[in-house]
Amino acid sequence: MLIKFGFRESLLYPGLFVLYLAIRRIVKYLLEVQLLEIKLSYNLVLIMFIFEIIIGLIYLFFRNRKNDTTVTSEFMGIPLIKEDSSLKRPDSNLKVIILIILAAYFEMIGVTSRRYLTINTTSNESNLYDEYHAKYRSSEIIIASILCLFTLKIKIYRHHIFSLIVIVICLVVISITEIFCQTYKLIFCVFILISSISRVFLDTIERYLFEIDFVDIYKITIFEGVIDTIFTSFLFLFDGPKEELMNLLYNKKGVNNLKYWIGIFLFLVYGALSALKNINRRFTVKIYSPMTRALAESILDPFFITYGYIGNKQPNEKELISFIVTFICSILMVFCSCIYNEIFVLYCFGLERKTHLYVLHTNSNLELPEDNNKNESLDDDIDQNSDI
Repeated sequence: MLIKFGFRESLLYPGLFVLYLAIRRIVKYLLEVQLLEIKLSYNLVLIMFIFEIIIGLIYLFFRNRKNDTTVTSEFMGIPLIKEDSSLKRPDSNLKVIILIILAAYFEMIGVTSRRYLTINTTSNESNLYDEYHAKYRSSEIIIASILCLFTLKIKIYRHHIFSLIVIVICLVVISITEIFCQTYKLIFCVFILISSISRVFLDTIERYLFEIDFVDIYKITIFEGVIDTIFTSFLFLFDGPKEELMNLLYNKKGVNNLKYWIGIFLFLVYGALSALKNINRRFTVKIYSPMTRALAESILDPFFITYGYIGNKQPNEKELISFIVTFICSILMVFCSCIYNEIFVLYCFGLERKTHLYVLHTNSNLELPEDNNKNESLDDDIDQNSDI
């Protein structure tokens, strides 16, 4: 069989991450288009960070009541090491605090860079940016793999290189097509690059804190939520965010309008969904890697690209060509991201080597030879194949 599905039992967190991401986009559309009919970019950022604090505190409260903070928990056989583990933290408290502040800073840059652009554009341009982001979002897995290679020493093997090369080619093809069809937007690409780099740095720093310093996921959620809430509050000193807040509090529909109160309810739901999304993002980064988070976030991009094209009421011939090329490339990039993360394993050209399926199959079929020299050779082979 050329392709095998590399199923792993612990796909819950990436799955929940994608689910919350999709529902959140629906709620945002209902809020801004159907109910309140106003832009809520910075308000949504603020409520997201506030709910990160609230949900993190709720979890810690109930966990402390159960008095199980010293018990090593597992999820489907995977140990989740807590902060108060007996393992000694190698870094000082000051370094950990600095890293948390840096992570919060990169999260802030990532979420506000997009808002800064879309709040100063028309509704059509804002939707176009979302479509553009879907086209180039797979660049995050390239940035993440390079950064993790040099910082976290996460190795890159043949199937990783193959996947990255195909993704790079697809991104180049998309850019050339956009330029040829005269739909290329340089300013959008610049902001997408800023947002992507910030997200990758956020994931990498948090992975380091989880893996090296054993920082508790919910505690880092609270700390980053507090820091980012403070950062976001300063933004409301400027005219754009301040106007957004006034439009929300003194909406033209009025407090006596049912749509207004439904909108306020969904506004709070959006904050809760965002916090849950970010918590599951952190679990995905901890259990898997920043590259898996990049895959989870890009897996819906073909649908967003299709939705963006369908939403264009009068597409011309060049836009049709751009859509077809971009859609095909987006499918290829998602597929290659799945190969990178070993969701799919290709059994050709040695691409299956160093994948978890290949190592499990190889080790399970090894026989213990009688000769001592063969034993040593066999042990070496196991060590090499297990290094993934």
